[in-house]
Amino acid sequence: MGQLIALRGKSVVLTPDKKSATKIADTLDIPHTERFQPGDTLDGLQPFKNAQRGMLLAPSRFDGMDLPDESCSIILMHDLPNSLHLQDQFLQTRLRAGRVAQERVRTRVIQGAGRCTRGPRDFALVIVTGRELQRFLSRLDVREGLPPELQAEIAFGRDNSQVAPSDLVALARSALDRDEIWQEDAEPDIVERRSECTKQEPAYVAKLADSAEHEVLAWQAAWLEDWDVASQSAVQALNLLTGEELRPYQAMWAYLGSAWARLATGAPAAPARAEQLLDRARKAAIGTTWLREIEGQADAEPELGVVDSEAVAAVAEAYRSKKLKTAAKYEAFATEMLANLGNRNATKYEQGLVSLGELLGARSFKSSDQGREDAAWLWPSWWLTVEAKSEQKSDGGISLNDIRQTNTHLQQLAGDQQVDKPPADSISVIASPKGIVSDDGVTGALPHLYLVSPETILALAIRATQAWTRIRGAAPAGVEGDDLLTVVAQALRTSRVLPSYVKETMTADPVRA
Repeated sequence: MGQLIALRGKSVVLTPDKKSATKIADTLDIPHTERFQPGDTLDGLQPFKNAQRGMLLAPSRFDGMDLPDESCSIILMHDLPNSLHLQDQFLQTRLRAGRVAQERVRTRVIQGAGRCTRGPRDFALVIVTGRELQRFLSRLDVREGLPPELQAEIAFGRDNSQVAPSDLVALARSALDRDEIWQEDAEPDIVERRSECTKQEPAYVAKLADSAEHEVLAWQAAWLEDWDVASQSAVQALNLLTGEELRPYQAMWAYLGSAWARLATGAPAAPARAEQLLDRARKAAIGTTWLREIEGQADAEPELGVVDSEAVAAVAEAYRSKKLKTAAKYEAFATEMLANLGNRNATKYEQGLVSLGELLGARSFKSSDQGREDAAWLWPSWWLTVEAKSEQKSDGGISLNDIRQTNTHLQQLAGDQQVDKPPADSISVIASPKGIVSDDGVTGALPHLYLVSPETILALAIRATQAWTRIRGAAPAGVEGDDLLTVVAQALRTSRVLPSYVKETMTADPVRA
């Protein structure tokens, strides 16, 4: 990356946060006198434009900056701009409104890539780094919604990024110099690719556009504390957000409409509307936990679902078992599990996965049969299998062979368990440092396949140990029966390791979106 940045004296770094931008500048040893920020002076971008050398650090500035002509011709985009503020994080991680979040991110990527190409004669080298951003741009459904010229450029870049580093730098230099090789070989290739691309927007994009006006009116009314108008505007937006793709977003607007209707004390129809909308929100929020948690703030505790109750009972039983009964045994077990999950060795990593499943209250094991999952976590009402690729390097994409193998895990497991099929909504995940799936792998993936990073697994394991520490502190000898179940449920909920939370964590990145 440093060699690419050094091809020109000036570059722009676009990141979701300031810390990432600063780390990049530090890693590349950029002198502080050559670092610029959009808001450093009243002149805005002018000091950077006037400088002979420099790096513009522009966290969260994917729009509103123009650097045309000779201002700059290298852009480094690092990490996915999907969590620039709290609402972004809520949409992506809790609401699971991936379609809505995807459109926001896609717009930011288009805007970011165009910061230095503001006119027909402008050109720029765009360097894309970061697991999640590369994964996002590898998805066919994302690329098909981009302008044809950007689709072609991304495809060209992805295909040519697999060459040796020296060849990649030479290609980038050729692009910036627009030399004879570039004009005779690369540009015709991109033009041909562009002719084969068409922009295909999913139907839900138009629905989001139609609802936007009513969403704005709803927020304006809420700001003015005109709760009845806010609630009615929410209903108008909600009625336009049809289809399964937008169901999580429907849940949010139904809840907001209900909450605002409850505040509209002077409106006769508001109480009935509040109840109807809350019921609609509950139905649309199936598969997520955010609404249950919000309602739990009013009640003593939100009611546990079936699989969560199964996990609580299993953890309570495991807590009193000989294997984990004493503090010394538990500490040794947890320490070994965390060490194994931080180890790239396949055997140790798989042992760590099995141990983690046990702490989560699952029947956890690794099958000894050929071609089976590396870890299976079974609750009576929900299953999860893991294909562990801990020894893989982060570069390149997950292959079609890996996808095909993982596709079969659940059905093979059902045969092993002597049942016709796995429980509804069971999933399989691939745990790999790779952030990208090959195009044929995406096409070949079944809907129940997801991609997770080893860091995500390790973070889940740490939360599991925190839950068990809470249990040990609140349930000494003598706490049994319903009292123990209450302690366990509270600990698993607080640490976010109930199966419903595990499912949220593991399904954030579908292989086939």
